[in-house]
Amino acid sequence: MRLEKNLTCERITIRNYKTADQEFCTGMWFDEENGKYLSDPTKDYVDEVYQNAIDSMEDSDDGYYLVIENKSEGKSIGTCCAFPNEDRSNIDIGYCINKEYWRKGYASEAIQKLIEWAKEQSIKTVTAEVAKENIPSCGLLDKLGFKVKSETTYKKYHMDIEFDSYIYELAI
Repeated sequence: MRLEKNLTCERITIRNYKTADQEFCTGMWFDEENGKYLSDPTKDYVDEVYQNAIDSMEDSDDGYYLVIENKSEGKSIGTCCAFPNEDRSNIDIGYCINKEYWRKGYASEAIQKLIEWAKEQSIKTVTAEVAKENIPSCGLLDKLGFKVKSETTYKKYHMDIEFDSYIYELAI
């Protein structure tokens, strides 16, 4: 799925992922600190199936794979994604900001823009799954008005690491 046009905010632009972004994205996702709470594996656990999924993200029909750019530097600083359910009443979002840009409000700005975009698409709810121990991300979703809908767990791909998690939901 592809955005019809870039989503722009005061400091960032959110645009469609391109294959040329793969090195930046996987460098961030596979990093033990930066990708700690993602379901993505570290580099040592990437197999052919996972690599094929990464290689086909640009043309994926599963959801929107997006890159966050800092407008002033013209530099990629993070990623986000949105997966609509079948009737497009809900989107499930994910986000990852490069650790060089943590605690500067970029995730908040990106999520707020995704919520605004979702409203324009007549989507009714936005959900996000977050590891319970990821205190900064839980706090961010709380600040943006999300409420814990349920509790569950998830594992990192092909790794023996599992996180207890919250499913957050925001009615829009």
